Amino acid sequence: MLLALLLVISGGWRAAGAAPRPEAKPPAADCFSLDDLAPPERARAEALFLALLDSEALYTVACDLKPMSSGYVRFHFDVAQPDLTDIETTRRLLKRFQCGDRFYADVLVFAAVYDGKRQAEGVVFNRPALERTLRAHASYFAPLGVTSNAHPMDALKTVEQAARAPRWRGYGYLFGYPDAAVDFFVAAGESQDATGEFVARDFAHIPTYARDTGAFTWAVPKGHEETAEEKRLRAAALSVLDDYRARRARLIGDGKPGVVALLRELTSQPAARAKAAASP
Repeated sequence: MLLALLLVISGGWRAAGAAPRPEAKPPAADCFSLDDLAPPERARAEALFLALLDSEALYTVACDLKPMSSGYVRFHFDVAQPDLTDIETTRRLLKRFQCGDRFYADVLVFAAVYDGKRQAEGVVFNRPALERTLRAHASYFAPLGVTSNAHPMDALKTVEQAARAPRWRGYGYLFGYPDAAVDFFVAAGESQDATGEFVARDFAHIPTYARDTGAFTWAVPKGHEETAEEKRLRAAALSVLDDYRARRARLIGDGKPGVVALLRELTSQPAARAKAAASP
């Protein structure tokens, strides 16, 4: 989502500089299993997982470009008379989004209340990528008490409950935006708070399967020319998206293996093998 939209709407611990834990590599057959669900629940989980992959969360699941992604499913509820049935069901199904300890998926409820309602949305984390981000930006996260082995939701909720400018910065890091873009967005927001004048900006967009703009998107100064970092990020993302389109066409549809098979391929086979795998 646009970082601007975010303005509207801790687990085991070790030292921030410690080495990352080894990534677990369970058998593919143990990943994302829905076998014991009743048919209606399995269908709902499959639709949820496919919506996740069709969104910018692809760049969290199929690769490590985005430590966290969100917004593949959204909710709102009345604070005075909350009905959390759909949120609870979604959380239960997202517990099936597992492949060893590589991923964590849940529902985030935003802190702010508007017109008596709270907003919530699905989130997913690539845990090795998240750990790298927490270490790389320890000067931001450590003062908040967030270390590299913090539980993903502890890190996220700490950012969500931070003051305005730190909240903007934390979300920028978690969403994998270029550092310069995060710096610009925070500076622009602080300037607007101080002067009341909106800072003009453009937006950089990386497409997803579901939409071309407004998903993996960040703010840049007016007239901005794409940096070397942004070019590398775009090239890597487009390669992953092309790979996903090929796999999706082969595996999704009537009589085809389905989204669990797609997830197992995406998370076990390097993207470089996509074209070969897509060949009949």
